[in-house]
Amino acid sequence: MSVLLLEREGAVAKITLNRPDAANAFDMELGRALLDAAIEVDADASVRAVVLTGAGKMFCAGGDIGVMSSSGDKVGAVIGELASTLHLAMSRLARMNKPLVNLINGAAAGAGYGLAISGDVVLAARSAVFNAAYAALGVSPDGGLTWLLPRLVGLRRAQEI
Repeated sequence: MSVLLLEREGAVAKITLNRPDAANAFDMELGRALLDAAIEVDADASVRAVVLTGAGKMFCAGGDIGVMSSSGDKVGAVIGELASTLHLAMSRLARMNKPLVNLINGAAAGAGYGLAISGDVVLAARSAVFNAAYAALGVSPDGGLTWLLPRLVGLRRAQEI
């Protein structure tokens, strides 16, 4: 099973994070697949719009904590590589000259929260919840959240969140 699905229907490309059993959390395989898909849809002139969603009940739980915790003394390098890959993918999607429509089908946490709010249009199901989650883990936010959130809701509200 592929960790990411890239489908085309006419001029619309649909990217689906496809690790539903892991809450669509990012490991390196999914991070690289998202980067590859971002490059592909950006470069394809026949694609006029991109839809991003998650498979199953969750949009994206952010980084895969299980992968990180099992990396032992290499945890810093693993997190760094994953964050860099995810940031490259998000940057490529953000710079496209085509709209990015994010369909948030469930919980979006950590870097998944940043990814969720990165769209030009964000549509959330009533069941969707957004959780920064970083403070609970004792880590600094990544996934573009500290840049995106204040621009969407204002600095004071972002600080409350």
